[in-house]
Amino acid sequence: MASRKPRRDYPQRLYPPGKSPLQNRSMHHNCSFSGFGELESVVGETVYNDVMNNSQVGVILKLASRGYVWSAKTCHNLLTNQLAVKRNYEIWSLIGGRPIRFSLHEFHDITRLNCEPFEDDEDLNVDHKEFWDLVGIKSGEGPSWEELDTAFAVCGSWDYEEKRKFALLFVLHVGIFGLARNSRIPFKAAKRVLVPEKFEGYPWGRVAFQQLVQTIKIAKFDGPSYTISGFVHPLLIWAYEAVEIIGERFGRRRDAPIPLLQWQSSRKRYNLEALMEEDKKMSVDNKTRVRHFVEKPLAEIYPPQA
Repeated sequence: MASRKPRRDYPQRLYPPGKSPLQNRSMHHNCSFSGFGELESVVGETVYNDVMNNSQVGVILKLASRGYVWSAKTCHNLLTNQLAVKRNYEIWSLIGGRPIRFSLHEFHDITRLNCEPFEDDEDLNVDHKEFWDLVGIKSGEGPSWEELDTAFAVCGSWDYEEKRKFALLFVLHVGIFGLARNSRIPFKAAKRVLVPEKFEGYPWGRVAFQQLVQTIKIAKFDGPSYTISGFVHPLLIWAYEAVEIIGERFGRRRDAPIPLLQWQSSRKRYNLEALMEEDKKMSVDNKTRVRHFVEKPLAEIYPPQA
């Protein structure tokens, strides 16, 4: 009599082990912090610190200031082991035989950005032309990184509020949308820098998360690499928090009020499968140690299958 297969509490893999189209491709992103140092030098320390400490999106500048190191390999390992799920805005990965979830809940817990629903999503009726002309942005469109970079040469002479709005536009392009240099922030979103209460009350966390997950779901595989957009760095913090041995071996926890700022990262090379087997041998139940951010009954944790 044939032996019965063990019951599986999670969906099938999106691709068989070792067969993901991501497998032999490198990961790239545009959410690079390298321009923030120059931003601080041109708008000044006072404006920069104001945005960092008093704006909702300032947490991105705080992360950049902490000597954080991005590890594409760790995030790539999680994305090459995805499960097939119906939910458009969730990523599930099977790590060491254990499913882990990256959803808006995890993104919010990690970043503490505003991830509320889009209740106030009207197109602001605000005159943008004067400030757009000052920065050198094409009227009626959101700015590209190239336009913002060009403005670095002249923004030192602007007044305080003009510099602050400019800094917010730069953080949106690099940190929230994580776009390529020739791509533009949506005009509707960019105009919010002109009305402080409309900017600070907006769910930029939801914007950044959706941008990230959408580009993961539709990644193109027609070259040696793939690119993801949005605020990508919570993916690495998710790896450290959700898969305990990854955090123990390749991260170092430090004192900070939120998970995004609590991890000193590294780029050490490792084999994921060997690491998971090692973790199983060290655990009391012979299972990979994983952690779900949102505690729910077992039946409610796992996603509907595709």
